[in-house]
Amino acid sequence: MPCGGKKRCLKCKVKVTGALLPMSAHETSLLSDEEIQNNIRYACMTEAVGDICLYLDTHTDDGVTVLTEWKLPMFEVDRWGGDYGIAVDIGTTTIAAYLYRLSDGELISSVSDQNPQALYGADIISRIERAIKGDGDLLSQTIQTALSRLFLELVSCARLTPDAIDSIVLVGNTAMLYLLCGKNPVSIAYAPFKSETYFGESLPAKALNFSLGAEVYLPSCISAYIGADMTSALLAAGFYDVDGIIEQRSVLLADIGTNGEIALLHDGKLLCCSTAAGPAFEGAGIFQGMAEKKGAIGRVRLIGGKFYCTVLGETEAKGICGSGLLDAVASMLDAGILDETGNINPDGHNYTSFISEVEGQPAFTLPGTSIIITQKDIRALQLAKAAICAGIMTLLDEAGISAERLSHLLIAGGFGSHINPYSAERIGLIPKGYADKTSFIGNAAGAGASMILLNRRYRMASELIRDIADHIDLSCHPAFTEHFVEQMVFPEN
Repeated sequence: MPCGGKKRCLKCKVKVTGALLPMSAHETSLLSDEEIQNNIRYACMTEAVGDICLYLDTHTDDGVTVLTEWKLPMFEVDRWGGDYGIAVDIGTTTIAAYLYRLSDGELISSVSDQNPQALYGADIISRIERAIKGDGDLLSQTIQTALSRLFLELVSCARLTPDAIDSIVLVGNTAMLYLLCGKNPVSIAYAPFKSETYFGESLPAKALNFSLGAEVYLPSCISAYIGADMTSALLAAGFYDVDGIIEQRSVLLADIGTNGEIALLHDGKLLCCSTAAGPAFEGAGIFQGMAEKKGAIGRVRLIGGKFYCTVLGETEAKGICGSGLLDAVASMLDAGILDETGNINPDGHNYTSFISEVEGQPAFTLPGTSIIITQKDIRALQLAKAAICAGIMTLLDEAGISAERLSHLLIAGGFGSHINPYSAERIGLIPKGYADKTSFIGNAAGAGASMILLNRRYRMASELIRDIADHIDLSCHPAFTEHFVEQMVFPEN
């Protein structure tokens, strides 16, 4: 579950009977009388002391969406591998893998899945904590097994044998690569957050327990929290090519997710930072939040004073995903349901009948659905959007340019590719005026990994990016703290 068993996300309801310790007062307060009568419990709050019967929801056809599309720039194939190779983007939430014929660069097939490490927590910090406490081998085995299965699926679909694959490029954030390789992440968990290795290295596939005879290349990371996925994304976004850094107008690249990674190219200089936005954008930690899959509200519009919700899969709404949450909050602001501080206004507008109370605080039910946006959800989104926008503003400060001078904003990643830029601007996720400057480039990390796989000069270029990138540490940056406080409020319309 999203919180990794910390009793925060409230997503682990099960039906259970048998030898159980009694409910705590806290758990009782979170369940309705009907749920208690029907033996519904929160799994992370329930302790078995003998034989039990546990009932799970076995419906698995949820249509989880994993972003695999990207925009690949034009370049010549100059392979360093043999006949076939695989490029992989290991995300905190999802995994995407691509099989290429290296002689001409043709994409043969692609597969994707959710990252099974989510068992240990939705966010990377939770997983790092679990690894430090002794579950590192389990986290490593979990991702290695998942990748092995995807590799076999790729070669099977292409009617190849595993020994046909001789080169693999794996990208992910620094922590993902640590957990993949079974390294102790303690050095990146605590100040001064200095990674013991920044990768940019090759190792045999068998060292990662892959049943392939391939060379695995792990591109270089930039810092403890700016990983090889950002290095690859910079290549795909055209910030850096085989001839060096690109001289162009001021451009921002943002990979918005649990760990927001941001890069600014200005006057031939590359500035990078990372900011911990938390899992709210992925729907985790939200009262009725869920992944972008069937049953999730993915779009909310306010037209003529009426709310219109679009549910993925054209079915009854079961929850709301990150893009829907952004739209919902933007619409609530326009409707006067929220004030600029994020408080839900219980009266003074036409939506009082949709205001209720959850955990002693006001909440809003999206009209036409049973999906509730709580005051706590609003606060979680405020923290997440403030972290991203403050990171952007801090990089602009470091470069000595105003927000208005930025020529373009590129947004990468699964969540970023599904958001409405005008909703993002309305809530202050991106600075005012940026919606019209925004373009979405899909899975830039996967695209960059493919470029490294297909061209030896891009592989060399990926190793140089860390040397020329100027990493801005936001944890002790006074401007970031100031911007973060300012961005907690919602902007005026």
